[in-house]
Amino acid sequence: MGAQDVFSVPIFLIILRESIEAGIIVSILLSFVKQLILGKQKESLPVSQPTTTQTTEGNAAAVATTEGSTPQEPVEEMGMSEKQLYRKLVWQIWLGTIIGFTIALCIGAAFIAVFYTKLQDLWAQTEDAWEGAFSLLAAGLILAMGIAFLKLEGSSAKWRVHLSHAFSKGDADRSGRGGRYALLVLPMITVLREGLEAIVFVGGVSLSESAKAIPLAVVVGLACGVLVSYFIYKGGAVLAIRYFLVVSTCILFLVGAGLFSRAVGYFQTFVFNQGVGADVEELGDGPGSYDVRGNVWHLTYGNPENTQTGGGWSIFNAILGWNNTATVGSVVAYCGFWILVILILGYLKWSEGRGHLLGWKSAAYHKRQQRLREHARAENASEVEDEKASVESPA
Repeated sequence: MGAQDVFSVPIFLIILRESIEAGIIVSILLSFVKQLILGKQKESLPVSQPTTTQTTEGNAAAVATTEGSTPQEPVEEMGMSEKQLYRKLVWQIWLGTIIGFTIALCIGAAFIAVFYTKLQDLWAQTEDAWEGAFSLLAAGLILAMGIAFLKLEGSSAKWRVHLSHAFSKGDADRSGRGGRYALLVLPMITVLREGLEAIVFVGGVSLSESAKAIPLAVVVGLACGVLVSYFIYKGGAVLAIRYFLVVSTCILFLVGAGLFSRAVGYFQTFVFNQGVGADVEELGDGPGSYDVRGNVWHLTYGNPENTQTGGGWSIFNAILGWNNTATVGSVVAYCGFWILVILILGYLKWSEGRGHLLGWKSAAYHKRQQRLREHARAENASEVEDEKASVESPA
């Protein structure tokens, strides 16, 4: 039994990403309530990055506006102390989180159980073709997941704004259930959404994985996600989280490139087996077990599917897509995946206005430059005012 049959690296990374995003949102809710109710204005929230000055200042203004009216009204209406109200709101957050997680877990377990008990025999005779199709699907899903992972750092500021609006709406109609239980519904819907999103991604990836490889990967992914979210809540270490997200995204892309390359290999193996017979797989990895046409290399060692000697190589196969047999198609697919990643990331950077291509600039770039010029003029005007004030002030 290879390592990939016990622990699925793609599923681990997907669960890790979704649990971190849900954990960031829950940590923002907890930090916001503590700041709002107990008045700890100096307590840091896990904001995304210091470069988003305008967004952060807007969020702070929203928080300050809410702080001016919210703490007193519920205390007067319900006859609670601030600590009692704080405990009630925290309880609502955790209850909503648990409910959303439980519903998502039940849906995911039912989905996987139905798949592996009712649908697995549909492709028993065309295993390589199905594995190729599902590996191709998984590579696409992981590519999308990696792009989303890079954007995860900015989600805290976005959800901070959403929470400010939710509190404002709750204060406007405190007598209604929507305002009173906003902190129960918000984390429940959020965690449920993240859980269902994880089910979609895990469902696509698990089609090319062993059923035994799913449980451990899910448990470890959840545990690591909770641990990382806890550190985000306690420390708000933006720089460390940024590096963590970059490294995790690189690992995701490595896995995706390997899956894309393996998909092409599966399709080629299926075509070869259709020509010589499916029993050729019983020959092992020696002569006659592979198609010599279009081969780049074939090694007599390092077979990840060999249950006796493939333990370490199976890890390389799961993470890097390693195979002891490489074809022109699988090598081109591996390189092509990385070229696609480069093109997508380059386009995203260009479309967000953070660069230009040979003088070709996007509309966001011009808006960004205009904001920078306005900010520079405001700073210059402030410096001039300070100089005038210092000259006019008596010695």
